[in-house]
Amino acid sequence: MNTRASGNLGEQLAAEYLEKQGYKILERNAVYGGCEADIICEAYVDEFGAPVKQNAVVKALSRVFKRLRKGVRTLVFCEVKARETNAYGSGAEAVTPYKAGRYITAAKTYQAAHGRAGCPTRFDIIEISSDEVHHIPDAFGENDAKYPRGR
Repeated sequence: MNTRASGNLGEQLAAEYLEKQGYKILERNAVYGGCEADIICEAYVDEFGAPVKQNAVVKALSRVFKRLRKGVRTLVFCEVKARETNAYGSGAEAVTPYKAGRYITAAKTYQAAHGRAGCPTRFDIIEISSDEVHHIPDAFGENDAKYPRGR
């Protein structure tokens, strides 16, 4: 299987995994600020950062019991790395500080374009290997980014 086909399959598996976990997929392979974000999704997270599934039952109960926490709406930018082997390192190791910086630029551009400035944002990595999904929430942040000199 070629690299592009493997990447597409990995992104499909990652999107299905996220949806099962309660995430809402907003865009796939979206380009903002000159960087392609594999998956942009939305999650409702509790005070510990864990996703809160927003299915019909939770929504109905939250109307009845006002104190039931709905969670905080959070934008999640996911970098998907599909690997057949770890011969060249894990998927997470392939996300360099430069790549993290590009994702942060994409997130800021997305937020500005969609009127979501100031919305809580998180950057995740999803590793796909042998049809297994390994989700690394909050894998990197602004402090991990490195931009080339002169920018």
